[in-house]
This record gives sequence, C-alpha cells and structure tokens, in this order.
Amino acid sequence: MARTREQAPSARATVKQSAARADYQAETLYAIIDAALVGTVSVAIDGQPFALPMMVARIGEHIYLHGSRTSRIIKHLRAGHPVCVAFTLIDGIVVARSGMNCSANYRSAVAHGQGEAVEGTEKAELLHQITYTIIPGSKGDYREHLPEELKATTLIRIPLSEAACKVRTGGPNDDKDDVSLPHWAGVIPLTQVYGEPIPADDLPAGLATPDYALKFPLPKKP
Repeated sequence: MARTREQAPSARATVKQSAARADYQAETLYAIIDAALVGTVSVAIDGQPFALPMMVARIGEHIYLHGSRTSRIIKHLRAGHPVCVAFTLIDGIVVARSGMNCSANYRSAVAHGQGEAVEGTEKAELLHQITYTIIPGSKGDYREHLPEELKATTLIRIPLSEAACKVRTGGPNDDKDDVSLPHWAGVIPLTQVYGEPIPADDLPAGLATPDYALKFPLPKKP
C-alpha cells in the first residue's frame, strides 16, 4: 500500500476541494485512524442514507468493526455492499478577522470499500486483538469469549486500499485588507486528554489498577 502524498488510489478517493491539503500516504492514514477511535460508517440501504458512529480498530491494512448480527448496517455490510467510513480529528479552532475566514485545523480520512464477514477461529482471535488495539497493553486481562457471544456478534473487515486523507494546519488565511483591523486572530488548540481511571463500583477490594489503565494510552504497534 505504498503511495506518495500526491498519488490518489482511485477517482472516488481523490480529494478535489482544497486538493493541496490531500495526503494519500499510508502512514498518515494509519495515524489518523489509530488516534480517532470512532469512525462514521455510511451506507445506502433501499435508497436511504444511513450513518452510524462506531468504534473502529485498525489491524495492518484493514479496519475492523463489530456489532450484533441483527443490526441493519451490520447485515448490509455482511452482504458485501459498498461502505464509506470517515474519521475526523479537530486540532484547533482557527480564529480569523472575518467570520467567513474562521476555520479549523483538522486531520481527516475517508475510506471506501466493501466489507466482508470474518468467521471461525480467526474471528475469535481478531475480536481479542481489536480490544488490545483499542486498549493497548491489556492483553491477557480478559476471559475468553463465550460461544453465545461469538454467535451473536458479526465481525466486519474493510480494506484500506482506497482511502484519502485531508489535513489543515497553521493560522488564519485572512484577506490582505483585513490584517490591519483591530481584531484578534490566531489558533485555539484542542487536545484530547485522558483522565484518571475510575474503578467499577463492584470491583473487589484490593484489586489494583493495571498499568495499561494508569498509563493509557500506551503506544500502539504499527
């Protein structure tokens, strides 16, 4: 999946608006998905659009999502219909000297493709790996999946071979005539902060908080 920053994978995955902000490199795509945690899964069912935010995990060159086998979107994806998954990270509010020029610094990614259901022992193994991907360092701190849980859950795999990123950085792009106006301009940074772990109300006394929770998020593997 080696591509240059300017090399789009397909026509539908080509950034057209503000194309100079496009980035088609795998490392950019992976970094955005890994940081986002949640992706918006969009499909068309019987001519109607549906979009659902879901926790998504990247493992290698694919993204994985899971849900109830009775879910409308999950059943649609299992059948191999087209899907679009979008990820967005807001890094700052860009304040300009005019409302029209105010903006945001962001990192976004959109992946197009078709889903496929993962079955058998691979399904059980990947469901564990998804948890370890979302909660790095937690491997071995869970019981095994129950047969009825696996039966009720569908795991969908979507390739990342057709995806595009778009990134904005920097300050406001004010009109030249506005620069001398007596209005503040700049960037208000936004960051994601992880708080102190909160033990479950029914946690047995004396059970220590593990390092993966205290030091969350630990670095993720490529």
